[in-house]
Amino acid sequence: DYSMVQSDTLGRMSRFSYYDGAPFGPSPAQTFAGLTFGIDNNLEMKVKSDKDTSGFRKIKILDGFGVNSSYNFVADSFNLAPFSLNARTNLFDKVNISFNGTIDPYQVDSMGYRIDKYTWKGEKFSIGRLTQANIAISTSFQSQDAKSKAKQKQKEEMEEQEGVLPEAQLEEQRRQMEMMRNNPGDYVDFDIPWRLDLSYSLNYTRGRSADRLRDTTIFTQGLNFSGDFSLTPKWKIIMSSGFDFRLKQVSYTTLTVSRDMHCWQMSINLVPFGSYRQFSITINPKAGILRDLRVNRTRQFFDL
Repeated sequence: DYSMVQSDTLGRMSRFSYYDGAPFGPSPAQTFAGLTFGIDNNLEMKVKSDKDTSGFRKIKILDGFGVNSSYNFVADSFNLAPFSLNARTNLFDKVNISFNGTIDPYQVDSMGYRIDKYTWKGEKFSIGRLTQANIAISTSFQSQDAKSKAKQKQKEEMEEQEGVLPEAQLEEQRRQMEMMRNNPGDYVDFDIPWRLDLSYSLNYTRGRSADRLRDTTIFTQGLNFSGDFSLTPKWKIIMSSGFDFRLKQVSYTTLTVSRDMHCWQMSINLVPFGSYRQFSITINPKAGILRDLRVNRTRQFFDL
């Protein structure tokens, strides 16, 4: 399935698959007979506390951190795969922080091509080259749910019935939950007056310039937010947007106006600016069994 083609002016060869871009992609370029390994752990500490009967209480520092890789015993070179790093924690039960990165254990030549020699066997000791990293921080705020106790009771009743209800009914409940996650604009909770979600991400990528004479480091960062607030008990406005600090422009923005019409719900969706603008109106019944029944009117505008 592969052929060797020249990849640069120096005559270097690389594998090319005839199935690149196919729906299912190409098969692996080489045989793998090796060992996959990894470790995942958490980090906690104990502090003195008069409120705990044991005299100590636990504080989580890292909810999880780990590293994964693999070693291919039958490969002719580059047997050790890059190391994947990950870490996550939660501050004050409100701020979620996650990190992931990739470390390449092999050295590179003057043109930036990998050579089959570990970085810790070079002139200067190194555990590897950080080629990619990402850190994300997110938090959310919302007002008190007017019917939180009733919803919690309903949730507990559903969990108790999970082993009693027929499989078809359980599958219908799972399908509805999946639809709610994929289409939040169609499933608006009018009992919460306002909600705000904030997230910030910073990405680091290390590569090579087009002429391969020097390293390049690219930082991208963005701030995203989404939220909603109720104009009246029956009208709610939902907005999602952000800002790309590298491009210095507003990211993809959506605006939704929802109206609770007792047994029905109407949503007006708008993408106000950008190269792909859209306006649509959706009317659908609120009963779970009739969720697939909807009337939709969409207008799209392209700015090339």
